[in-house]
Amino acid sequence: MKRPRWHRSLALLLAVVLGGAALAYGAWRLSLDLALAQTQDDAQRHLRFVAHELTGTLDKYEAVPQVLARHPALAGLLAQPASKARVAEVNDLLVDVARDAAAAAIFLVDANGLTLASSNWRDAQTFVGQNYAYRPYFRDAMARGGGHFYARGSTTGTPGYFIAHRLDGPAAGVVVLKVSLDEMEANWARSAGDLMLADARGVVFLASRPEWKYRTLGLLSPAARAELHDTQQYGDLPLAVLAREPSRVSSALRVERVATASAKLRALVTEQAVDGRGWTLLSFTEIRGAEQIAAGRAWAVALGWVSLLLLLAYLQLRRRRARERLAAEGELRAAYDGLEARIAARTQELQARVDELHRTERTLRATQDDLVQAGKLAVLGQMAASITHEINQPLAALRALNDNARVFLDRGMQADAEANLQAIDSLTQRIAAIVAQLKGFARRDELRVQPVPVASAFQAAVALVGAEARRQRVTLDCPPVPDGLAVLGQQVRVEQVLVNLLRNGIDASAEKGGGRVTLQAEVDGAQALLRVADDGAGLSDAVQARLFEPFFTTKRRGDGLGLGLSISASIANALGGSLQGVNRPEGGAQFTLRLPLA
Repeated sequence: MKRPRWHRSLALLLAVVLGGAALAYGAWRLSLDLALAQTQDDAQRHLRFVAHELTGTLDKYEAVPQVLARHPALAGLLAQPASKARVAEVNDLLVDVARDAAAAAIFLVDANGLTLASSNWRDAQTFVGQNYAYRPYFRDAMARGGGHFYARGSTTGTPGYFIAHRLDGPAAGVVVLKVSLDEMEANWARSAGDLMLADARGVVFLASRPEWKYRTLGLLSPAARAELHDTQQYGDLPLAVLAREPSRVSSALRVERVATASAKLRALVTEQAVDGRGWTLLSFTEIRGAEQIAAGRAWAVALGWVSLLLLLAYLQLRRRRARERLAAEGELRAAYDGLEARIAARTQELQARVDELHRTERTLRATQDDLVQAGKLAVLGQMAASITHEINQPLAALRALNDNARVFLDRGMQADAEANLQAIDSLTQRIAAIVAQLKGFARRDELRVQPVPVASAFQAAVALVGAEARRQRVTLDCPPVPDGLAVLGQQVRVEQVLVNLLRNGIDASAEKGGGRVTLQAEVDGAQALLRVADDGAGLSDAVQARLFEPFFTTKRRGDGLGLGLSISASIANALGGSLQGVNRPEGGAQFTLRLPLA
């Protein structure tokens, strides 16, 4: 028996609907997976950048407690803790170092955990007199020489990252530096996407959303809670579990619903381990945009399917009209005209919607490209000023050597001209070395410390600034360097600091119509003191207060960027030394570069 006609029509309609639904779902599924995969790649790159930034921010403070541990004033206070004079001396020292290093606090603890001096000794909630023997950073430093710990301050309640270093000697102790990460957390809150940083136990201690902070990613064991209570890492906070539940949007990627202050956030979760600290960075990227793109493409496929079916129906009607033309040509012609008009209007409407979807997709991609390009330009802008200043001094020497070479050639002094050309070749190689060093200036692992002969560094620095000194009628005085004196550092960086100091001294002396700049070296215990003194106007109180501040300069516009002393101080700190500037009793200024002996 033949099936009724309405049965066949119903089966055909069901097949058409199911086929269109299957195609639309396939397009939606593929588009969503591709969009989520791209989102995850972008989030992973962003997390690697954030982890690198976080590690670099913390690593730049590592040398401060180590250098302070060698200061004789701290050892003197540990040996005589009851001396008010030593307490005042160390308090003032820690205040100055904390201000210069932009640290939240620096304090000195004796072998029993009692705080003897602190940079916040004037505050009502000072660390002085507090006992921190229960803190892991103190125990680790006393046992292994160094300790690291993130915690809420038990005295002030302010969180921070603690870096501790042991002082060895007759009276042992620990110097501790506290770093605040509030600025980095504020930057997270202003950036696109949501971030959180959790410790090894899964406790979130930094987050772009305040309601996520001091929540846990899972249940804490009784032993873990007992250890947190003993160390008071997060005080008496309840450390409740952050409300999260998995979403079935994607089987291959991790999508969760995370509680926020207003509603639950449906987000793609990406993780990145922070090397060497046991922390985990988590990124939560809302997937609403990816779902909208996938839905748009699914609608496009569905409309294409409908268009195809309409086209097939149109062809079927044409064949039917051809068979019935002889019987009812006029009626079929009218029906054909009406149907063709309706099909054209529907096709135009569908095409307009497809074009709108394509324009929306191109707009989204252009916006994403603009954001990436803006990030690249921001990084280039941060590097431009430093590169200009670092290369400016060798270029000035190149111009002087080039002018001398021309004079020598005009006078027939071939040997002197060749010597100048060799010096020019050396300086071009030096410029290449400076550029290479500036590219890796922030990466401490690229610094290769080795013995640097002081006499050689003096000779190179004087050679670079000699022409400028003569031009400004300034005499360079360089007494003999002690035999065999060498410091730990890098040849190019030590010379760069000396050139900066010599040029500043020449400019200061030249303001009085000429003068004298002295470059000398001496030994002070385990350190070498490289001094540059001038007979200029000296340093006013306002200048001394901002001496090593970036972009601060007393020179005329165009004569300097105000980065010389800032970069020189950074180089000195990176080499394990320091840079200080004071006024001379007889007039003028004196800068002292302290570096460890080789």
